[in-house]
Amino acid sequence: MVTTPLKHCYAKIALAIALALFVGADSFYSGRCTPKPRAVFLGITYGCELLEHSEEGHGILHWVRVELSAPGIDLYVTPLDPSALAGGFQYRLRWIDDVLRREGLAVVINGALFTSEPRWRPGLPGDLAKGVETVVSDHVTSHIWEHTYLLWFDDALNAHLRPSKPPRAEDLRKAKWGIGGQGVGLQGGRVWSGSDRKPNKRTAVGIDAERKLLFLIVAEWASPRVLLEQLSKLGARDAMLLDGGGSSAMAIGEGGRNPVRGTLLGGWRPVATFFGVKARRIDEP
Repeated sequence: MVTTPLKHCYAKIALAIALALFVGADSFYSGRCTPKPRAVFLGITYGCELLEHSEEGHGILHWVRVELSAPGIDLYVTPLDPSALAGGFQYRLRWIDDVLRREGLAVVINGALFTSEPRWRPGLPGDLAKGVETVVSDHVTSHIWEHTYLLWFDDALNAHLRPSKPPRAEDLRKAKWGIGGQGVGLQGGRVWSGSDRKPNKRTAVGIDAERKLLFLIVAEWASPRVLLEQLSKLGARDAMLLDGGGSSAMAIGEGGRNPVRGTLLGGWRPVATFFGVKARRIDEP
């Protein structure tokens, strides 16, 4: 017998899939784009654009620029879950809107690759999960995977992204926050010439370490090359992709000055790790 909470979870997943199939990707999100960039929290600017149809993508692209030196800015990476650790796992799957609300975040995106149990059905909130790539949450390293490229931040929120793997021991000792990715496709402002041109739902992060800027970006349907080029245009110097496909999602918290809030893209697949930003409201002292 299926319990009421499980029925609600299945219903949410089924509704999202049905809407996407019925109205098409572009129209489903096209009403949720305010193209003029605007400050939404202190130190956080949001913008989006509608990509023209091409072989490398189409639809909505949402982005956020974070001034890491702004007052009140802090980061969030999903911590290890004690109940999951007791069972030989690391996390429990969660919805992005639940994380946004419960953690008091200004903006949040999905994080690193993961696996979950059971595997015979779509993941549901509360399912046990393990991370594939290394992440760091408040100085606690999840594990070390040899193929992880790690974007990490020290106590002063200085950003670091080395184009090599695995993470160095000295970096992990200094890291307060860190999120693992799948290769540094943007280096020194230049997109790698071999970047994949196959479109899908995508999530990526970028930085300008010298100016202490962080960029978060999600695309409804775009190739890695398109996403990295967009990050470069926004001012990122180095960037990498995170988990994508059905995991790709972005949400903006209540209290900001953006008329579009809540889950902007994705959100129908619960995931294991999230990467978010805490910030003050613009009118907050």
